[in-house]
Amino acid sequence: MPSAKTVIGAEAATLAVRVARGLYARWRVLPARHRERLAPLAADAKEKALSLRGAPDRRRAEADLRAASETLAAALVDSAEDDREVDEAEVDRLREDLRRELRRLEGAEISAARVRPERPASPE
Repeated sequence: MPSAKTVIGAEAATLAVRVARGLYARWRVLPARHRERLAPLAADAKEKALSLRGAPDRRRAEADLRAASETLAAALVDSAEDDREVDEAEVDRLREDLRRELRRLEGAEISAARVRPERPASPE
């Protein structure tokens, strides 16, 4: 049976992938001119999400994915701000939605840090 720390770590990784997938989906529906400009950031987030599963250093891979997701989220907001067809209220909504998504990652990280390591069984 996996330890509580392993289960929470796996849940945090799954959440990180879900957030990255959501950001990637937002990128895919952008107008072509914005999509092309952000393509390298979207590709980086996708690659980091796909490589998380088999990563030898899972914590590092999660941190890399989190950083790529934050970068893509910031670029999505910048892109919306630069788009004359997107009004200020829509930009604010997008910013808040993405901030909420990224906060979910922080919450998962805090939960994982609070799990106490399992103690080895004492010999009797």
